[in-house]
Amino acid sequence: MEYNLLSQINPSRHNWCIRVRVARMWMVSGTSKGRSFSGMELVLVDEEGIGITASIGQKDMNKFAKLLVEGRSYMIKNFQVSWQVRKFNAVPNKQSIFLTSAVEELSADLATDMPHYFFNFVDFEDLDHKGRKGDGLVDVIGQLTTIHLVVRSVEIRDLSDRVLPVTLWGEHATSFEDEFLIETIGNDEPVVIIFAGMQVKTFFGATTCASGSATKWYINIDTPEVNAFRASLEGRGSEVVLLPGDGGAAAGAIDDATSNRKSISELLSLDPHDNNDVRFTCDAKIKEIDVTNGWWYKGCSKCKGGLKPTFEGFECTNCDEMKPVVIPSYNLNVVIEDNTGRAKIFLFGGVAEQVVRRTAAGLVEESSSNQILLPASLRSLVGRRYVFQVVISEQTFRTGQLCFQARRVFVAPTVAGEQSRCASGDVRGPPGGSSAAGSSGKKTEDGPTITEVVLDPEVCCGTIRIYYYSTVPTSLRGKRSRSARKELFTSKKEKAR
Repeated sequence: MEYNLLSQINPSRHNWCIRVRVARMWMVSGTSKGRSFSGMELVLVDEEGIGITASIGQKDMNKFAKLLVEGRSYMIKNFQVSWQVRKFNAVPNKQSIFLTSAVEELSADLATDMPHYFFNFVDFEDLDHKGRKGDGLVDVIGQLTTIHLVVRSVEIRDLSDRVLPVTLWGEHATSFEDEFLIETIGNDEPVVIIFAGMQVKTFFGATTCASGSATKWYINIDTPEVNAFRASLEGRGSEVVLLPGDGGAAAGAIDDATSNRKSISELLSLDPHDNNDVRFTCDAKIKEIDVTNGWWYKGCSKCKGGLKPTFEGFECTNCDEMKPVVIPSYNLNVVIEDNTGRAKIFLFGGVAEQVVRRTAAGLVEESSSNQILLPASLRSLVGRRYVFQVVISEQTFRTGQLCFQARRVFVAPTVAGEQSRCASGDVRGPPGGSSAAGSSGKKTEDGPTITEVVLDPEVCCGTIRIYYYSTVPTSLRGKRSRSARKELFTSKKEKAR
């Protein structure tokens, strides 16, 4: 039977007939003009390797749901072709098709010439332009190097050693770890991964990819692109770093959380020279977060070191990267407290992520780029109790002031009668009457707690006051609407009569 290639179809008529393979398919849902909708999207590829996006509307979902299977090939007839106008298109094709008629599955011998996959690969160096332009979804290929188990993000690198952070949301976040272990267990080889249908995010020079409804990943699949990439990795190593989660996430976590336990007063009495690089644990609450030097810094995506400003941007003196990819990294200066005293500890990078359960890049994008204004997710940490595994910080030897750096953070054991804080990061007012991090709190006569955040004098002068009210004061309540005022006036007029 005669059929058309995808390169031949156009919007001029509907009686086309094509042979294609379903390379990917996913469900979509949302709201348009106040009405919710759902549907199905597909990436189709033909024998020439040309791809196109196909859509199935809500009213036709039941008809196609049982007929179409990802990876199988079909003969599709009498469909609508239109010009592609959507922002997040998974295929760089100027046209898309809408399926309304039935489809017929092809036998295996008729589908041998069709590729099993279709990808729109974008180089890491071109992602910044892609993100600023907002030009569709992208597919990226790289070697998997790091998995952040707590915040559900990963890092991949290309053949030029550029590192790309990838954030996984929703079901993608929960299923990636299991699939990774299943696909790679017992294999001592580099993990080459493809992330398809990704959204590009760019802020402050840092480019990341985030998952969406169209996202799928493919681990060590047999394609020319993957095989060529793997061959180029000869001698580069195959290790994937798993950054641990909270208390019980890693083997030996219980022993690590209880060994060499010290109170804060005992930590402060240590001799730095006799205990350099020795790990101690301390059960304490976060009293405040000092934002004098900011809560995040501009880091190198390759080595995570701080960057030095130059006339052309930044350079990394740690790994000699002249044009590094900038990515926000945590720099939390935390004061912890127990019943014996207070101490200052530093939480950097992945250690801070164990506590916040968010990447610094994601938090900067979501809240604010202001390095001294704490987002709600960080303010809510004040008052929470953890077991901190610490070492004496190198800053102790530079300044002469004893301070510590956290190596790991564990969930503290529950104490009878202690009410746990909200684990989701939601702020429910100042915890236990405590003020926000890096601030002082006091109760006013009218009831609100005033939180004073002292600003860095090098940035701007003054103090920000944040008021927390249990009920809205009369003085702050909005005016009645026009209809309410009219109703009240009519009522009073009736009573006067």
